[in-house]
Amino acid sequence: MIKFRKVDFTKAEFVRIEILCVRTNFCGQNLKTSILSERSKKNKALLTEMALRGVWQLKKVVVSYCNWGGSSRGIRAFMESELPAFKEKNPQLDVVTELNRGQHPFLKGLYKNKNERVVCVKNLSQDEVLEAATKLRNSLGRKVVKLKTRHVTKQPSVQGTWSTALEL
Repeated sequence: MIKFRKVDFTKAEFVRIEILCVRTNFCGQNLKTSILSERSKKNKALLTEMALRGVWQLKKVVVSYCNWGGSSRGIRAFMESELPAFKEKNPQLDVVTELNRGQHPFLKGLYKNKNERVVCVKNLSQDEVLEAATKLRNSLGRKVVKLKTRHVTKQPSVQGTWSTALEL
């Protein structure tokens, strides 16, 4: 067992360190780099969660389903197993369930900028429904804007845009 001089590791990191040392039998610099790589993975995961200036943009998620239809099978399984954990992980969200008999299931996200985004989850598994709910949470709720040109600049070129069909 390796003893550390610093005790600033969390319990989960310490368990990971012990497992790494037991499995690979290495110490020193390699151990430090593996710890740093674990921390950088955590930071990258935190960067993928979308909040604008530290404020979550998604206010409310509406889960609409049918209690009878076969296309709602995945969302019903999601509501039984994954939805309580999703609510716990996201206390800033209001999660509302609606029963719409005879209709295909969907997720509706209502954002702070008064936009809403609807995602159809017809015939999806519970893992795919969880992925769709996470994508709703991570998006900013802005409308998709199609660019008129491929190159966007404040100072367009005097010579014109370059193309491969240039004749000399």
